[in-house]
Amino acid sequence: MVSLYAKNNKLYLSIYHNGQRITKSTGLVDNAKNRKLCNNDLLPNVLFQIQTNQIDITPKSEIKTVEEYAELFLKSKKVLVKESTYIRYDSIIRNQILPLFGSRAINSIKTSEIKKWFNYWISERSNTTAIYIANTFSAIFKEAFYDEVIDKNPFDYIRKPKKQQGGAKPFSVDTIKMLIENAKDEWFKNFLALSFFTGLRTGEVVALKWDNIDFEAQEIEVKYSRRYGKDITPKTEKSKRIVPIFDELLPYLKSQRELTKDIQSDYVFLSRDGKPFNDGNRIRSHHWTKLLASVELPYQRLYDTRSSFATMMLSSGKFSINHIAQMMGHTNVDMIIHKYNKFIPGEVRKIDKSIGLF
Repeated sequence: MVSLYAKNNKLYLSIYHNGQRITKSTGLVDNAKNRKLCNNDLLPNVLFQIQTNQIDITPKSEIKTVEEYAELFLKSKKVLVKESTYIRYDSIIRNQILPLFGSRAINSIKTSEIKKWFNYWISERSNTTAIYIANTFSAIFKEAFYDEVIDKNPFDYIRKPKKQQGGAKPFSVDTIKMLIENAKDEWFKNFLALSFFTGLRTGEVVALKWDNIDFEAQEIEVKYSRRYGKDITPKTEKSKRIVPIFDELLPYLKSQRELTKDIQSDYVFLSRDGKPFNDGNRIRSHHWTKLLASVELPYQRLYDTRSSFATMMLSSGKFSINHIAQMMGHTNVDMIIHKYNKFIPGEVRKIDKSIGLF
């Protein structure tokens, strides 16, 4: 017996055969034209194929778990996305999704459970990060939807908050000096100086090796970033770049060289066990947060060391916007203008207004 019914504005077949009921999606929208097509053509054809054993409608004995669909999702992404993106997907799945849902059949998870889970991550992370975590889980559900294991993605019913627009909040020169001076550990003073005086991203700083630093030419070659314990290619091709070592930075680099000279490691900055940092998370959550509290400053992103470098370069008036974009690894000057426009010195007043236009 085969009958037709509608759900979520889609037409489905309900097949009762050998004491079992099975549903199949037709993929058609519920309207008069499609109902007529199903009743006059599709239903009789399906019934005939069942009776003549031309199609197998035996229900699957087991529904795949969230973990199995997560592995399917990761496998599909491995050849499509950049390594750093894949690593982030993998980390989110292992740490934020599988511990709670991994062993569950993917069709057993209710929308209410997803709402509760998502609200937790909104409270624990920024809106942007929580949305990224949710989108990763949603993509896993899509794999099950394409297999017709579920007839809806629970994330279609989740209202997501707006992404927070984090504008540049550069530190003043006096605050930069105070932060470096008050850093408790010598290596952290050197870390901050390098971050403030080069504009390197935190991941680029922790990935830095001594053979990337040319003391004689006073240049740093940025080749990698570091995330989840791996050296990966930087954010964009333009992120691979040569950055000048300004005179103010030299003493800090030499100090760091002296600190690590007896340790067998290629990396410039090392954790207490003499190994490179996995990424910037430990530095950010422990050393940076404690430093801000010790000098009674409200929390501000460690990433703003980079914003501070950009504004110092712009305020100096000694570098073109294009040159600054190259030092920071931007693909073009648009990002500099968009993020730091209010910090660009006004050039209109410097224009010779007596010049003839014609």
